[in-house]
Amino acid sequence: MSLITLLLAMLFGTGVPPADPAVEKNASSAASAEWNEERAAHLLRRAGFGGTPEQVKYLASLGRDRAVEYLVDYESIPFEMPEPKIAAAPVVRPRIGRADLDEEERRQLLVRFRMLSQLAFREISGWWIERMIATPRPLEEKMVLFWHGHFTSGFREVNAARPLYGQNQLFRRMAVGNFCDLTLEISRDTAMLLYLNNAQNRKQKPNENFARELLELFTLGAGHYTEQDIKEAARAFTGWTINPQDGGFFFAARQHDFGAKTFMGRSGNFDGEEIIAIIFQQPAASQHLVRKLWTYFAGTEIPSAELERLSRLFRAEDYELRPLLKAMFHSEGFYAADVMHQQVKCPVDLVVGTIRMLEVVPEDTLALTSALRMMGQELFQPPNVKGWDGGLTWINTASLFNRYNLLAYVVYGTPQRPKELTRRLADAEQMMNQMQEIDPQLAAMGDYMMDPAELLRHQPPFDPAPLLRRHKLERPEKIVDHFVQRLLQRKISPSRRKVLIDELKRVGGKLEPGTPETIEAVRGVIHLILSMPDYQLG
Repeated sequence: MSLITLLLAMLFGTGVPPADPAVEKNASSAASAEWNEERAAHLLRRAGFGGTPEQVKYLASLGRDRAVEYLVDYESIPFEMPEPKIAAAPVVRPRIGRADLDEEERRQLLVRFRMLSQLAFREISGWWIERMIATPRPLEEKMVLFWHGHFTSGFREVNAARPLYGQNQLFRRMAVGNFCDLTLEISRDTAMLLYLNNAQNRKQKPNENFARELLELFTLGAGHYTEQDIKEAARAFTGWTINPQDGGFFFAARQHDFGAKTFMGRSGNFDGEEIIAIIFQQPAASQHLVRKLWTYFAGTEIPSAELERLSRLFRAEDYELRPLLKAMFHSEGFYAADVMHQQVKCPVDLVVGTIRMLEVVPEDTLALTSALRMMGQELFQPPNVKGWDGGLTWINTASLFNRYNLLAYVVYGTPQRPKELTRRLADAEQMMNQMQEIDPQLAAMGDYMMDPAELLRHQPPFDPAPLLRRHKLERPEKIVDHFVQRLLQRKISPSRRKVLIDELKRVGGKLEPGTPETIEAVRGVIHLILSMPDYQLG
């Protein structure tokens, strides 16, 4: 049994017997095969969010080369999803400085603006999780999530949902494009300009926040620059700010330092674009991102030889991500025994993967986004500029309890919203009507917000009957084997399998798919499978 599995077993303490060592050994030896369904499932979990048995079989049938191309060259796969309403909203700020407002009116204006912002935040969070669940292009969203944790920005700091939605779309457009180009675009991105205060970076008083994180976290890593490099880079980015009219990037020439600068041993009248160009001439730039991408997808520290090989390729390809990702997913190290089934699932993987594998139609996205927050991975709100640490940090006493609750929600549904919420929504609507008198422009923003009634939706219990009928599952043994393979995508020990089969045999030796007794029993078995320590690993 691996160290991670052992640790999770100690933490979870489930009543299901531990894995059979023979099964663990067989699983490890299977990883050495050239290409099979286990490897295809592994690729789909890591380069996406997992998939159904049919999707795994299809990927396995393609062979490794075509399977990797299918996932990485996803633009040929059509996918349309309506944008959230906030995408069409104009840029509006509450005009609290107006002379005709008293203190109470200013307070009310701010309260209502924050309420609108919270509604927009809830909408884009729910929209993104629905997109991750629905997409036939899973690597696209997996890379958007990666960039969100790399080039971090958060709602509390940005204090507006629309710039975060714009940044999310930027990550999607350039998800597998050129790293240099994306770095330049993110330096002009409204959410980033707000998050790291570069919108206030002026020649009279340079702000070093963005320059520091650009070097330390985004491109080179600690130890590959000096404090003087940070100061000179900050000067180069002075005047990179936000247009108050449309909320987009604006170069304020009067606030830019046009003087000579010395950066990484080179001197010149550099601006921000030239600073980025110099950064990407450093070997550390390729190594930093390769190391981080490997950890994200493989879940382990990258071997030194692999780091050198992939970094050299990345530089040779002029920082194009697509060739790097293909090389990574072709690497034998990516399918090693200490990589497959050994990565603790991040909360997004746990939520999205479970729903995708069970083919659940998400109704209560508020419960899902709230669960992500309680498990430590709130969308559009990384904990700090470093992003999420990942790995074993996802597992602690509090998050473990919430991980179990989330899985129970998926199987058994979420409760109806309390009547108190209905009353609060009615009060909110009344407040919006009153705002028309104070700030009509801000009041008009209500037309671009999600319907507050959406917050009242709840998730019905999972109905396994369609899957039972589609796959002609009636015998307890067949039902157990199907859902073990669907959810764990690996074999379990005979003792574990017997526990699950015995649960179903309480109903009978042959189960009718549509009866309440069968549905309840199968739900219980699915919940038991989801409660195994193995399910926390992907």
